[in-house]
Amino acid sequence: MFIKIDSVSKQYSRKAKFALENASFEIPKGVYGLLGRNGAGKTTLLRIMASVLPQTSGEILIDGEPISKNLAAYRAKLGYLPQNTKLMPQLNIVEFLEYMCLLKGITKKEAINAEIERTLAISGLGSERKKKLGAYSGGMLRRAGIAQALLGDPEILIVDEPTTGLDPEERLYFLNLISRIGAEKHVILSTHIIHDIENICPNVCILERGKVMYAGDTKAVVERVRDMTWEVETEAGQEQELKKITSVTNVTYIGGKPTVRYISEKSVVHGSRKAEATLEDAYIYTVGGVSR
Repeated sequence: MFIKIDSVSKQYSRKAKFALENASFEIPKGVYGLLGRNGAGKTTLLRIMASVLPQTSGEILIDGEPISKNLAAYRAKLGYLPQNTKLMPQLNIVEFLEYMCLLKGITKKEAINAEIERTLAISGLGSERKKKLGAYSGGMLRRAGIAQALLGDPEILIVDEPTTGLDPEERLYFLNLISRIGAEKHVILSTHIIHDIENICPNVCILERGKVMYAGDTKAVVERVRDMTWEVETEAGQEQELKKITSVTNVTYIGGKPTVRYISEKSVVHGSRKAEATLEDAYIYTVGGVSR
């Protein structure tokens, strides 16, 4: 399957700014990262891809055909986990998945049972089948959301900000789960957490203010700043001056003294040393540096 975002724009009203403007990129099989700050346009794009929000212009293409040409067939290939999901706290996971099967048109009892067992195995919730969803932890609720999204064995899985608010152990489990699913499917993972992308996404799209700033190989975007990443310990207040003359990607404070990472073709302050570039450096450089 070949997925292409072709000049997709979204304007919520005639006088409003574009929430998404002429976004174009291709999504290969595997886990594809969609990275951007809050308000960059990630959720707007995912909702358009999930066919729950109409675009103002442009197309989502599957194997060269617009999804609007046969929306029912496209939706049958799609699983979607929105950022904010209500999962019926009064139900246990089996009751919830039974209900979601019916909504997805899976009506035969044997098929329902098979899908529930399959998705419980994938999500690791088999031992939690009797517990009410209202008693689930944040990580377990995300897994329950993935289980419902995988009903019907979709070829495309869209996941919006899945690790926000999770503790480190739950976050790691969820990312490993997404990575395993991505071995067989197209998974579009949207997040503002850079390390989530760095760990499991071989390809990434960086959005900023509704525009695609980069789309392609994750390692390649890091290579763009490989020999341009510097680090320097400065005096308090000097970090603000550096932000005015170069692209600062990070500032940390140890004992009240700032250590600044910045991107530049050459050192801009005495004492700077070359640093190993990361996706965080490349991302912040791509979107124009840290905010002042």
